[in-house]
Amino acid sequence: MRISIFVYGTWGDIRPHVVLGQALQETGHEVQVIASPGYEAWVRERGLGYAPLSADVNTFSKENAHLMDQGIIQQLKTASELLKPIMVQMGLEVLEATRDTDVLMTVEFGMALLFDILRVNRLKAIVLNPAPLNITSEFPSAMPPLPNGFPFQAAYNRFTYRFVKRMGWMVMGGARNQIATDHLGLPKSKLKDYQQFLADTPALTTVSEHVVKRPADWPEHFQITGYLFDDDDNWEPPQDLVDFLAAGEKPVYIGFGSMPDSKPEATTRTLIEAVQQTGKRAVILTGWAGFHAENAPKNVHFLKYAPHSWLFPQMAAVVHHGGAGTTASGLRAGVPTVIVPHNGDQPYWGRHVQELGVGTAPIPRKKLTADRLAAAIIEATSDQMMREKASQLGQLISAEDGLSKTAQVTQAFLANF
Repeated sequence: MRISIFVYGTWGDIRPHVVLGQALQETGHEVQVIASPGYEAWVRERGLGYAPLSADVNTFSKENAHLMDQGIIQQLKTASELLKPIMVQMGLEVLEATRDTDVLMTVEFGMALLFDILRVNRLKAIVLNPAPLNITSEFPSAMPPLPNGFPFQAAYNRFTYRFVKRMGWMVMGGARNQIATDHLGLPKSKLKDYQQFLADTPALTTVSEHVVKRPADWPEHFQITGYLFDDDDNWEPPQDLVDFLAAGEKPVYIGFGSMPDSKPEATTRTLIEAVQQTGKRAVILTGWAGFHAENAPKNVHFLKYAPHSWLFPQMAAVVHHGGAGTTASGLRAGVPTVIVPHNGDQPYWGRHVQELGVGTAPIPRKKLTADRLAAAIIEATSDQMMREKASQLGQLISAEDGLSKTAQVTQAFLANF
C-alpha cells in the first residue's frame, strides 16, 4: 500500500513516525513523510519518500513564545486565529501530496484538520496517539481527575476525552472549514461525524503497556503498542560534557526541549538558583527557550544537544516539560522524573509519572519557582522507593520492542482495509 505520514511538529514528533515508516517500508509498503523542509534531507536519508509543507509550526512557536504566558483558553483562541493561514496551507499541501495515497497516518489533532481531505481523496486512516486519547471509563484524559470518592467517576472520565476531542475540532475549525468551502466545494463538516470517524478508525497509542495499561473497555481497533525510540548510536559527546560528567556525582538534567520561553534570562536564573539550593550538579539544555548564562557556576553545564538515550542514564534525575518522547526516554533510563508541564498532553504525563511512583508531583510552568523546583529535585534524588520503582520500570521498558509490535499491529490493520 501507499502510505503517507503527516507530521507537522518538532523533532520529537517526527522521529518516531519516521522510524515506523521505515519499518513499514521494509515490509513492502511505499511510505512518504509529509513534513516541513527542515526535515527533508533527514527523511530521505532514511530511505523514505518526502512531500513538503511550506509552513513550519516550529517557527511559529518560536516567534510566539508569549502564548506560553496566557491561560489555556486564551492560548487555544489565539493559536487558532494565528495558525489558521498556516493550517489552511498545510491542508492544501496534504491534499495534493495524498492524491495517490491509500492510507494516511497522523495524530488525532491532524485528523481534525484533514477530515474533509480524507473523504475527498478516499483515504483510509490510522491514528497515531503519543498519549491515550481514545475514550475510556477507566481514567481521565489531560483534564484533572475527580477526587477519590466522588460519584460518577466513569462518566467524568469519558467526558474528559470528548471535551479534548471537541477542543481539537474547534481549534482546527477555521482552517478546516475554509479548506472545505473555498477549495473543496463542500459544506462544513459536523462534529458528530468526526466523533463517529474517531470511534471507528484504528488507533495506535505508542506507549509502553507498563506505563499505560490498555483499558478493558477499548474495542480491538484501539491498541497500545509500545514506544518508538530512535536512538542516535553514532553520536559522539563533546569533550567538555565528558569532563563535566566525570568530575563529580551524577548530575540532574533540566531541559524543556521545544518549549519556547518569553523570558529565558529570568527562567535561567530560576533554574540555576534551584540547583544551587539543592547543592547538586546539573546539565541544563539550552533548548528552544535559549537558556544560557555568561558566568555559569561550576556545578552547572549548559548543553545544546545530546541524545536522551546516551545522556539520561547518566543522570540522577530528569527535569523536563513532559513531552511524550522525552517522558518515554526518561522512564526508559530508569531515573526519577520531575515534569514541568507547559501545555498539550504534558499535564497528563506529569500526573501519570507521579501516579506510577516514578516521579514527583508536577510543577505547572506558570508556578515554577526556584524553591518548588529545588524541593522536587531533592525529593527525586533522595526518595529511595521512587528510585527503585523508576529503575524497575526502566528495565521493563528497555526489554520491550515497541517498534516491532507497532509495525505488526499496523500490518494487521492494513490487511483489513
